[in-house]
Amino acid sequence: FPLLLFALFIIISIFPWRRRKNLWIILNFTIGAPFYGVTFRDGFIGDVLTSSVRPLQDLAFTAFYILSGLNGWWTQSYDIDEAVLPVEHSWFVRTIVLPACMISPLWWRFMQNLRQTFDNKKRWPYLGNATKYFVAAQVATVGVFNPALKTSYLWLAAAVLATLYQVWWDIFMDWELVQIMPSGKIQLRRARLYDYNTMYWAILFINLILRFGWTMTF
Repeated sequence: FPLLLFALFIIISIFPWRRRKNLWIILNFTIGAPFYGVTFRDGFIGDVLTSSVRPLQDLAFTAFYILSGLNGWWTQSYDIDEAVLPVEHSWFVRTIVLPACMISPLWWRFMQNLRQTFDNKKRWPYLGNATKYFVAAQVATVGVFNPALKTSYLWLAAAVLATLYQVWWDIFMDWELVQIMPSGKIQLRRARLYDYNTMYWAILFINLILRFGWTMTF
């Protein structure tokens, strides 16, 4: 069943081509940054990919697991229950493929922001946003290639600071949901869709938790 589900996912992603072509063109614009101008659509797709780091790794691992199983069946060297072992011990999968699935979306968004800096002739907020993805990529890279350092105070401090920067950017830049008044008072912005303040504060808290959870996937 998992093999059929995976095959169905691949088929639906490609066929019918005349309807799926635009999907791959849009992904090409995102992956090809900074060689293309960045629209809201491209930035949105980039954000979706950065939020899909774990599913991308799972898809990549599944693909290699299926290939390993087919290879074992074809060569009669091992059965399907042992197909995971070559993948788990594969230098290529552990060192190249899975880290690339994690770091590439962050790199694409970083390059998109550099392109926006160039096109708009403005450093802010694009370089600030680029810094967010650059720092996250460094934390992820160290965590992947030096797992022992993930228990060190230095890595933990870097992960916490990177996550808090992302949370700050969400609240004050992307959403512009919270304002700091001249008196120093922190309050929600006046123009809001819903009247219930509790809902917005709950969203801020949930975003904080999910951001730290996302960082821990590194």
